Amino acid sequence: MGTITSFLWENRFIILIIAFAILFFVLLGWQRTKVLLYQLMLQAKRMAKDAVLKSGQEQEEWVVKKALQLLPLSLKVFLSEDTIRKIVRWLYLKAKDYADDGQLNGSI
Repeated sequence: MGTITSFLWENRFIILIIAFAILFFVLLGWQRTKVLLYQLMLQAKRMAKDAVLKSGQEQEEWVVKKALQLLPLSLKVFLSEDTIRKIVRWLYLKAKDYADDGQLNGSI
């Protein structure tokens, strides 16, 4: 037990650097995912205007299927179709909340 703790203590800075790098790449991937999903949602809205997609459910399905095609494999490992669907719904609610009065305050 003492050798493990001494190893961890001696390499604490390397371990911290690795942990921060992993955290940075996870947060960067999350930002890119949100941007991609927002772009897909806007494209689905444009398609709905052109009467290609009829209902909100069709728009959601289209966004989820496109996201599964466009997301990098490293993110697909962690995000299932159900998780992407939940993220799309959450982002859609946030967009509606912002669109009604220009603030994110839960006043849909």
